[in-house]
Amino acid sequence: MIAHPSIRRNMRPLAKTSVSALVLCALGVVGSAVAQETDEELAIEELVVTGQRASIESAQEIKRDAEMVMDSITAVDIGALPDRSVAEALQRVPGVQLQRTNEARDPARLAAEGGDVFVRGLNWVRTELNGRDIFSASNGRSLGFEDVSADLMAGVDVYKAPTADMIEGGIGGTVNLRTRKPFDSDDMIIAASADYNYAELYEEGFPSFNGLFSNRWDTAIGEIGFLVSASVAEIGNRTDSIQTGRYVGYDANGEASSASGLAAQNYLPNGLGFRRIDWEQERDSLAGVLQWAPTDTLEFTLEAIQTSAYAEDIERAVGLNADWGNDIMPWNGDFTYDDEGFLTGGTLFNAGMSNNLRYGERDAETSDYSFAVEYAPTENWTIKGDLQYVDSTTAVLSNALFTQLAGEERGPSSNSNVEVDFGFGSDPWMDVTDDTRQAQQSAYWWGAAMDHIEDNEADSLAGRVDVDYHFTDSDFMRSVSVGVRHSDREAITRQSGWNWSLLNNQFWGGAPTPEDIVYLDQDTQDGTELYTFDNFYGGDTDAPAVGWFPTYELTRDPNYAYEQLADVQRAGWGWVPLDPETAYDLNPRADNVSAGINNQNEVNTAAYVMARFGDDGGDLFGIPFDGNVGVRFVETELTARGRSAAGGAGDSCAANPSADCDGAQAFADAYNAAYGEYADYTHSYTNVLPSLNLRFGITEQLQARFGLSRAMVRPGFHQTQPYTTLGFDFMDNAFDPNTPYEGTGTGGNYELEPTVSDQIDLSLEYYFGNANSVTLALFHKDIEDYIATTNQVESITSGGQTYDFEVTRQVNAAEGKLQGAELAYQQFFDMLPSPFDGLGVQANYTFIDNEGGMNQAVNIFEAPQVEGSTDESLPIEGISDNSYNLTLMYEKYDVSARLAYNWRERYLLTTSAANINRPVWFDDYGQLDGSVFYTINDNVKVGLQVTNLTAESTKLEVGDTQIAGDYSWTQGDRRIAFVVRTQF
Repeated sequence: MIAHPSIRRNMRPLAKTSVSALVLCALGVVGSAVAQETDEELAIEELVVTGQRASIESAQEIKRDAEMVMDSITAVDIGALPDRSVAEALQRVPGVQLQRTNEARDPARLAAEGGDVFVRGLNWVRTELNGRDIFSASNGRSLGFEDVSADLMAGVDVYKAPTADMIEGGIGGTVNLRTRKPFDSDDMIIAASADYNYAELYEEGFPSFNGLFSNRWDTAIGEIGFLVSASVAEIGNRTDSIQTGRYVGYDANGEASSASGLAAQNYLPNGLGFRRIDWEQERDSLAGVLQWAPTDTLEFTLEAIQTSAYAEDIERAVGLNADWGNDIMPWNGDFTYDDEGFLTGGTLFNAGMSNNLRYGERDAETSDYSFAVEYAPTENWTIKGDLQYVDSTTAVLSNALFTQLAGEERGPSSNSNVEVDFGFGSDPWMDVTDDTRQAQQSAYWWGAAMDHIEDNEADSLAGRVDVDYHFTDSDFMRSVSVGVRHSDREAITRQSGWNWSLLNNQFWGGAPTPEDIVYLDQDTQDGTELYTFDNFYGGDTDAPAVGWFPTYELTRDPNYAYEQLADVQRAGWGWVPLDPETAYDLNPRADNVSAGINNQNEVNTAAYVMARFGDDGGDLFGIPFDGNVGVRFVETELTARGRSAAGGAGDSCAANPSADCDGAQAFADAYNAAYGEYADYTHSYTNVLPSLNLRFGITEQLQARFGLSRAMVRPGFHQTQPYTTLGFDFMDNAFDPNTPYEGTGTGGNYELEPTVSDQIDLSLEYYFGNANSVTLALFHKDIEDYIATTNQVESITSGGQTYDFEVTRQVNAAEGKLQGAELAYQQFFDMLPSPFDGLGVQANYTFIDNEGGMNQAVNIFEAPQVEGSTDESLPIEGISDNSYNLTLMYEKYDVSARLAYNWRERYLLTTSAANINRPVWFDDYGQLDGSVFYTINDNVKVGLQVTNLTAESTKLEVGDTQIAGDYSWTQGDRRIAFVVRTQF
């Protein structure tokens, strides 16, 4: 094994004790918790600890010894990350906030296992696997944590400040997932665990298994280590939701008020509804590592990791509107309102009811292959080489079939009343009065269908070389490192639009004649079923008891559904499922901003130089210190494929030709001929990223950090799609004289620059006893070149014609400031009398303050998204000003127990949610999780882990910053895992 100089240095206590005392008083640490080391304390340090305390000690040592501000989670026991998923484990880290949706714009559907991870208020988080870049094909930039098995992790590190040798790409931070290697242990390890994870609402259980074998041997050709680990994890989850819609304000006369609703007397949602989502996932992971050290100065490591996740979800949703499917108006019912005028209860008369079953599946696979060599020919030199290949694919299918409940005369309304109560009770309440009619198959007709498909892939080949020179004859310089890295990544996103079309009838009348309406009892195919919403919302609230829905077997295959429903489609619209051969061959449009196929290649070349230094004697500043300073140079070359389109003269020109019509058509013909076929567009940029990290050893227990750095995050591949769509504005056969331009357009921007941040980090860290610490971290980020959506006039020439177009396009246009504080405390109370000396606590609090910046519109074809992203009254999405964690632990008598509570404050989830086109806010939310393990002997542990112990529900609100109403209440599942762990 190669011996490397330790980063951590033996820092001497500060001579001026008054300074130490002042700092300790500022920390507020008193009594025996801060006593200087005693014989008893030294004895405690010599104890061999296991379980969660050992993991906490290990994580604390990593944080204490690090070169920069960071936090860590470790799993000393095999397969023992403290939570069931990586995302859920990360939420315990100071400064990390978990967003419980996979897609912010889709707030109706919460994530079963956490969701997106934000570090210090930002989702610009880069992911690493064993210090190498890793990503999934869903976006080509970062890894979806839902694709990663927590069982394979030895630890997770969250870097909040960069060093020059770190791969660039994260302003919020970098999350590094660490797996195990055979040379990590001197002994052979055989470990296995199994659990049975029961979802209480879903009323089903799911087994999971993982195993690991690791050993090392001395041979004639040197030392050889081999490790193989595998995990097969199944999980299920149910969520029940009651939802409203966007609110419309009405004055005292029942007339619609202003768009903001500020002048309104009462507010009514445009619709009501409820939904149930059953979700299951199987996640399989396999890892293999071969290490060979032929000499003490040379080491080779070959790693292969493959993880795949297949998930299915079945959603049954009921939508309730006024008759004929219209928005709910004040005269449509007898309603009650709260003091702010928002609906709190009452009865909706003669409601229209629409049922749909939506089937979704996601099949994702990511493989990571790497080869590393490390050579230390002398005590001064270390040379490292690394080669990595990543391949990732993601396929998505979504299909929905709709039925509708007809009225008693088989008319457009159901003649059912809906009673609601969103008032002051602990849970919302909803009931449809006509249960008997809901159970009649003959009362429903076929409505519509909608499918959507994706086929994404991404791969990358990366190599790097690092050379370190270690000084052996200097009291100040420790080492100088230089390195280069080159990566070549390709990301191809293929996404269809949302293929909605009429199957047979709608409330507003889709069939040409009443005779063409097909009721479910007239359909000869066995494609519907009566579904009962048993135990809805955990039995705490009412919901319509029954409804006729399409079956799972019919909905899960769009082509099969099309064949079975051929006789139903009499309305003339003719829903036809998407064909992968043609579904992606699209021009950019409202429901398909990626233009069907987004093919981008990115080549990055980076070089850095970094020096490590230190003064153990404190001769320079009077305090021992060490640190690093360096600069990273990065060149990015982007090649993106795209095409553009222009619309010519309109219909009015066909009947009444004019010079304007002729010019527009000539422009369009020439433009489409020049840019209508796919072509490559290139753009390159260079960034210089300096960094300085200092650590001061005030005493043996107290250290301070200071960091200055610049970080960057590249634009998303969905933002750098090269396309422009243009259209002319005509009034009859002439250009609109009321505008200073002849047409409008929408476009991507392959010339976007990265967003950059100049950062300051300060921290004070006090470590006492074993696994005990109090830390305070302050951070400030000056962020430039936020990507903003703008409308700007562009003069474009084609076919000898030059016209001005107002084009909606994303540009680097905004700046902002982000600052905050993280306070953390952890301690085991060994000074207490038995049995209380096994108690411990972890607590942390995060405060974030944001100024300026800009939200981003995912789909710039959608006007509400563009308006929301440019609304300066809205905060930045995803930032909670306040969040905290509180964990109570017990470790004694072979028992390891934990109660962990996580809370975050209300925050803006999205500036414009899908379908309702309004800002949606995630209300205050706290969740309690728990676990208890018992060590039977040195080889076997058994335990119980509970997620969402108190079965908390979430609430979302819809509206602007000044006034917002309740949008949805979602009851998440309580999951109980019975666990057995073995290690030999």
